Order: sequence, then structure tokens, then C-alpha cells
Amino acid sequence: MKLICSACGAAEPAGPVYPPRCRCGALWSGLRGFATQRRDWMTPLWKDPADNRITWKREDLNPTGSFKDRGAESLMDVAVRSGARELVLDSSGNAALAAARMAAVVGLPLRLHVPRRVPQAKLEAYRLFGASVTAGGVRADAADRAAKEAGERFWFSHVYHPGFVLGTRVSGEEVLAAGHDARIWVVPVGNGSLLLGLAAALRAARATHHRLIAVQAAACAGLRPDADHGSSRAGGIAIADPPRRAEILEAVADTGGDVVEVSEPAIESSRQVLASRGVRVEPAAAATLAAIEVLQDRGETGSFLGWLTGSGARG
Repeated sequence: MKLICSACGAAEPAGPVYPPRCRCGALWSGLRGFATQRRDWMTPLWKDPADNRITWKREDLNPTGSFKDRGAESLMDVAVRSGARELVLDSSGNAALAAARMAAVVGLPLRLHVPRRVPQAKLEAYRLFGASVTAGGVRADAADRAAKEAGERFWFSHVYHPGFVLGTRVSGEEVLAAGHDARIWVVPVGNGSLLLGLAAALRAARATHHRLIAVQAAACAGLRPDADHGSSRAGGIAIADPPRRAEILEAVADTGGDVVEVSEPAIESSRQVLASRGVRVEPAAAATLAAIEVLQDRGETGSFLGWLTGSGARG
């Protein structure tokens, strides 16, 4: 296996320890010599009971309750094939839980670095899967600690390793294989691993009539560098400076899509609406409905496929 840089064309062996960036400074954009193993089950498509123009891709029904399970499964396959003996990751959310689960499945030790202010319930969930958790500082401090250890352990990063996107891509492939006719795909975006996977699925299928809509929390719209980057209840999409910003915006533009920012009240209202329709999701997933309502208010008349990216049953 080799990591591929689309910026300069370089290739680097995808070993148990890898540099997070190419020598040219760009992020790795592909992985050669690796094929994602298909699951024997899929997350369902669910027709919204109150609006027949909306269908939902239920990624909240993945094993740990989010789409991150898909990326963790494929990235763990890469780690095992590369000969990794230990894993390290900085995350305090869905990526951490998905990584801890997969580390338990394959029997590899995971060192997890998280900020100091992480709910005890989350820490207990990580440790239940066997992860070794170090808490301290803010999110940037956790990232720095993981980066220092990445020279000795496989960095199980959903941001820097393209093996993660190979897993999220399968979500789009499932939709295309089902023949669903919605052409407007609405996706919450933080670091962009799901949207980039869906874009890859569309490119591979030469599906040129679909538009990708990236959903952002207006309080922390990381795809707009000049925005005020505050805090949001939708922590999964509140990433002030996503390293793959340019790739995400290019993927959206290539499909003729758009970036839609939604307010905190709209996110909370949408969460309550979805609960009244029988689905409890996290705020980042609820932002999808808020964005669809914005598009409908703008006069969009087509059908929508929205991604419910994470369950709210965990808190």
C-alpha cells in the first residue's frame, strides 16, 4: 500500500508509522493498493414521515451510533495490513468511540488523547472498549500530544489518513446501488470525511446529476475562513479550521452544490422536530434538517437525501 499526494504526485509507503503530510506540505489524498472490504449489512434509507420530499440515510444506526464507524472499519483494516502494533488518536467524540470499538475488535492497544473537559460518560465508554485515555488541556493540546506519539504508533486519524474516507465512501455507494432518485445530498460537515467519501462515490459512479450540500453551524463556519469562529452545540461540525477545507469546497463546487449555514436555534428546533418524528439525533445531524428547510425556503423543489450522521441516544 502507498499513500498518494495529488498535489505533487509523490507516493509514500503506508507503513505502521506514516508522515501526516507529503514532503511538499500537502495532505495525503489517496491510498494505492488497498480495497475496502464490504460489510454484510447496510444502514437503511428512511422516508421522512412528515415530508415526502425528504429521505434520510440512517448513519445513526451504525454500531457506535455514527458514520465514523465506517471510516474506523476501513482505517483499521489499513492499520492491520500495514503491521501496526499500537494506535494513537486525538478525539473526544464519535471518532474516538468508533476507534476504540475497532481497536477492541482487532485486539490492538489504543492511546486516546482528549481535552480535559470531556463528560465522564464518554471517558467510561472509551475505557470500556479498552482504550488508554489521557485527558488534559484543550482540543489543540490533545492533538499535539497525539502528533508527538505518531512517530512511534499508527496515527488513527480521520483527518490525515485517506484510509478513513474509503470507508465513508461506502455510504454513498449504498445509496447509488439502491437506485434512490434524490439528487440533492445534504451532509453535515466538520472535518469533511463523510462529504469527501460521498464525492468519491459519485465520481467513481460517474453520477453527474447529484449536488452536494455542505451543512455548517453558523456559529463556527469553518469552511469560511473569514467567519467568526465561536462555539456551537453541534460540536461535530464546529471545526474552525478544517485541514481539508480546500478539498471539501472543491468537491462541493464540482457537483454544483453549496454551503448552507444554520443557526443554533434552527439546529435545536430541528432536533426537536426529528424527535417528534421518532428519531433522536445529535445536534450536528439535526443541522441537516435545518439546512433542508433553508433550501426549501429558497425555492428548491426537488427531493432531498439527508444524512443523519450521529445518534442522540448517547446524550
